[in-house]
Amino acid sequence: MSEQTLSEMDTPGAEEKGARQTPWVFTPLKVVAATAIFGMSALTFIDVLGRYLFASPIPGTFEIVGLLLGLVAFTGLPLVSSNQGHITVDLFDNFIRGSARRVRDFLVLLGTALTVAFIGHRLLTAGLDEAANDFVTEDLGISRAPLIYLMSALAFLTCVLLLIMCWRYLTKKPVTGISSGGKHSG
Repeated sequence: MSEQTLSEMDTPGAEEKGARQTPWVFTPLKVVAATAIFGMSALTFIDVLGRYLFASPIPGTFEIVGLLLGLVAFTGLPLVSSNQGHITVDLFDNFIRGSARRVRDFLVLLGTALTVAFIGHRLLTAGLDEAANDFVTEDLGISRAPLIYLMSALAFLTCVLLLIMCWRYLTKKPVTGISSGGKHSG
């Protein structure tokens, strides 16, 4: 049986076909991220056309693109983390082998989970602060608090996924490798 990442489902025939199946929880995240990226691109394109052809840019484009960028970053975080698709530096991988590599990978996952939990907590605090003080964006007057709450929730979702991956390391279940970009061999 081949090793599976957290984002693969145990579906009949998936191994024989070599197909990767995505759990239903990741599909909405992919749709939101893709839609936000398309929205940023389309809005920027239309804004540039309006600015240079008609001398009439779209008001608040910079704010909207900034909000969408935050959404894309935090929507992608659980997707990338579940596959351990983060950029890694393998400078010392040749010197770390066997159980030492497994311990290092576990500590990296645990440290990442704690860091993302801290970011989620700070975002939640910032969202509560913005909501309590009625902060809005400068040009359009849009409240950022709901978006900040969503980003916080996505950070906490990522933290939960990382903790599940830590548990899989402790129970010696297969987990995607951090260092080699491929499957974990230990």
